[in-house]
Amino acid sequence: MRTSTLVFGLVSLLTACTGTLGDSGDDQPPPPPPATDVHIVVRDGNAPQANVRVLFQNTDDTILAEAVTGADGLAMAEMPNGGNLTVIRTYPIATPPAVQRNPEIYTYVGVKAGDRLQLGRATSETTPPSAINVMVPTDAVGQVKIVTPCGSGQGTGPLVPITVRGCDAMVDFYVTDQDQSSFSKRAAYGENIDLSLEPLLGALAATLSATNVVPDTQVNVELKIVSGFFELYSSGPKRVDQATATVNLPNLTGVDQLAVATISGGDGRQMIARREMYSASPVIIDASVGLIPYVKTPDYAPTGISWTEEGTGTADFVVARIDVTRSMVATEYTRMIVAPHAGLSLRMPILTGADAIYNPTPADQMAGSHGLVTLTGGYDAARARAFTVSSITDLAPAAGMATLSYVGNTAPALD
Repeated sequence: MRTSTLVFGLVSLLTACTGTLGDSGDDQPPPPPPATDVHIVVRDGNAPQANVRVLFQNTDDTILAEAVTGADGLAMAEMPNGGNLTVIRTYPIATPPAVQRNPEIYTYVGVKAGDRLQLGRATSETTPPSAINVMVPTDAVGQVKIVTPCGSGQGTGPLVPITVRGCDAMVDFYVTDQDQSSFSKRAAYGENIDLSLEPLLGALAATLSATNVVPDTQVNVELKIVSGFFELYSSGPKRVDQATATVNLPNLTGVDQLAVATISGGDGRQMIARREMYSASPVIIDASVGLIPYVKTPDYAPTGISWTEEGTGTADFVVARIDVTRSMVATEYTRMIVAPHAGLSLRMPILTGADAIYNPTPADQMAGSHGLVTLTGGYDAARARAFTVSSITDLAPAAGMATLSYVGNTAPALD
């Protein structure tokens, strides 16, 4: 009995320990503290843009830091309490026939510590063009069209020259012939690309339709096939509120489809996008799902934008584009803003010092477009890439949605 008691006591002592031999237990190092800085990378296509001016501001417009991007396109500053970040892009004087680009001022309102932002068009407009040759299958019929994220072209096979700018090391090629047979292929970039052994697959028929359409409402659906944010194919907008539309789709695998419904009526206009794995199956849009308030009576002033809203649902954030013509000199610039939705107005952050020339004045002419947005994941999910896409609805995540409500016939473009 005495022995048994001692053994039990020893076992109890061992099991009371925090771990077995070799178990690190509480010796694990603590997790790193959360990041307190904010990064932004400015690119044009695949090319990083150096010497781009960046302002890091508090919410009251006071300056936290000023910087220019390095050779890698990166600028950063400590922003432990968040705030606003503005990128000022100016362009050298263009030599005709090139078109002069006006200054573009991009502002992220409500950035958070730890944000890693990206800005820039997917396709370069500043990198010098290059010509490459793509060898296509010998059974390609007629004109062959080749589309990549860095350029495109068309011609008759077997060798099709295309013009590209600033391509990545690996490039997605989408090839389609006159019979609508097609394929997509990711290949290493080079002066000569051999895609001659890829199988050209015939088009697949599918239908686009809508349900629960409110009377006196028009519904158009565009089906895009995308690889990430690169558009491989678009059906173009098809009206579906009165009848089902039939489209021919490429026979592709391993890509996504983005079904974008534009709902127009007396209340206004909304775009609702859904991203799913591409399956070339019928697309049915429920015109009652995903709606947010319609934007009414927008008013653009030097201090910001105000509006009214009508309808149910809520918005996560606001997007705005304001084209400004200065009254004193014949020059123009564009201010583009993303900000959390916080009521019926958007205050335009005030720039200071030499950058104050990009604050509109009452004497300036202002032409604007703006919209309300809701997106799966909210503003935090959209902020990092808001200024890398042409339409904010392209940011709809996998198995998710994005809705844009706006005034007029043209949605605000942010690139």
